[in-house]
Amino acid sequence: MPELSVTALRVVRAVAAHGSLSGAARTLGYSQPAVSRQVSAAEKAAGQPLFVRGARGVRTTPAGEIVARFATETLAGLDRLDERLDELASGPQVRVRVGAFPAASAALLPFALARALEQQPRLTFALTEASSPRLVHQVVAERLDVAVVASGPGLPQPALEGLRITPLPGGELLVGVPRGHPLAAMEGPVPVRELAHAPWIVGKGAGDEPQFGAWPTLTEPVIAFRARAWHSRFGLVAAGLGVCVVPGLLAPVVPQKIALVRVDDPNRLGRSILAVTRNDGVETHDIMVRALRESSEDHQSG
Repeated sequence: MPELSVTALRVVRAVAAHGSLSGAARTLGYSQPAVSRQVSAAEKAAGQPLFVRGARGVRTTPAGEIVARFATETLAGLDRLDERLDELASGPQVRVRVGAFPAASAALLPFALARALEQQPRLTFALTEASSPRLVHQVVAERLDVAVVASGPGLPQPALEGLRITPLPGGELLVGVPRGHPLAAMEGPVPVRELAHAPWIVGKGAGDEPQFGAWPTLTEPVIAFRARAWHSRFGLVAAGLGVCVVPGLLAPVVPQKIALVRVDDPNRLGRSILAVTRNDGVETHDIMVRALRESSEDHQSG
């Protein structure tokens, strides 16, 4: 008895699903005569009709239903076989757990993930967004593999002892103002005194979550609005309702209606952006840290 070919099984499955030879032909990219030939070959192999032809298409016979169901199961198994063979050839997928504080999660992390996938396509990611101290705690507890954290004056200092620390570019603070704002027209860095009476749009969150407030060295800033999410703060700035502090690493995703200005403030102490991992020498963790560093450097040069 002739054997059912894989091609014939695909055709039988498609004809049964569409209820017509022409529908199966369109789905498979075959000509209708080619579909008819494969159906005939399948019926010859089965030894009985698989379809009843009618004016409005075809319907499966009891034998056709059995073969169509067998085709679905067999072709799914062949697909799984292909996946397993691909894994054997290129290695299994590797999951990396990555965390970042909100500003880094919004801008730096997506570009770094894309770069890491270019270097190792088998990577998959589980993402976490939290404050820097919480992220470091999760790295120590082995619930995260790589974390992007901020360190510096005005921030809770995470306990970094015993961890591998990689400094990343991007600790600069800028001020976002509406396009057309007088500060946007000034040449060079804006003297900090020019910010003294500006209405500020600041972050809002839980008490243990550090937020970007007004410019750090202002003693009595005017707070116009508090908003939790960056897109809300950017919307308020774009509407002309105030200005806000913007970390430099967010620059690539700031809306066009907002201008970013540098500030001349000799009293401000800088902050650092760090990639934190355990000292475990895992190659995929190293790939992620390298991608973070390279993406940070791209942001700075851009």
